[in-house]
Amino acid sequence: MSRTYYKLPLVWIKLQKTGLNVEVDRILEIACVITDGKLRKLVEGPDLVIHQTKDFLDEVGERCQDRHVRNGLSEKETQSTTSEKEAEELVIDFVKGHVGAYTPSLAGNSVYVDFMFLKKYMPDLASLFSHVLVDVSSVKALCCHWFPEDDKKALKSEKRHGAVLDEIKESITELKYYKEHAFRSPKSKRIFHMVHHGVENRSCYGFVHLYSHELKCIKNLQYNESYSLNS
Repeated sequence: MSRTYYKLPLVWIKLQKTGLNVEVDRILEIACVITDGKLRKLVEGPDLVIHQTKDFLDEVGERCQDRHVRNGLSEKETQSTTSEKEAEELVIDFVKGHVGAYTPSLAGNSVYVDFMFLKKYMPDLASLFSHVLVDVSSVKALCCHWFPEDDKKALKSEKRHGAVLDEIKESITELKYYKEHAFRSPKSKRIFHMVHHGVENRSCYGFVHLYSHELKCIKNLQYNESYSLNS
């Protein structure tokens, strides 16, 4: 079966854990999605519930127990036969099958916490990633300071627990928004406005109508300084 290798890939991993203390808490669920660096292509990977003994689960905090009972994760954990090592190997196979020769970056919301857990409990998986993390939470924090108007319009997380792949997709959508708005250059913003409003622009070759289906014009306008754009 042929596989698509993603250029400058981002590997989005989300963990459900018993808590945030990497020394005593454990991984309960791991889900993975891979996108290319420009967030244009996406492939869903494994979503695995990891077996933990009932005795261990009984020892975790009451708040954690209540949440996992509500979303059904507690029952899945005791019924699962997938060990941490097996889950790690399955995710490794998926990642290697889509990143080719690239060294992927780990991405997600507050992903540094999950990275710490991967280093402790799934070190072979953690070793695949660059030391540079793409943390959407950090991007959001900067946009709050630098581009407050854009941040107000960004997708707000529904803070659901249980739909792990959905949480990953929310993070991807959020980063897409910041990429297309906060990180767009002033010149690109102007072109974006013209494309979506059908503004007529004059060049040395005459009039060019910029509509959504004529995006190839954008590349010419960005790199050809002889074009002059009229408001």
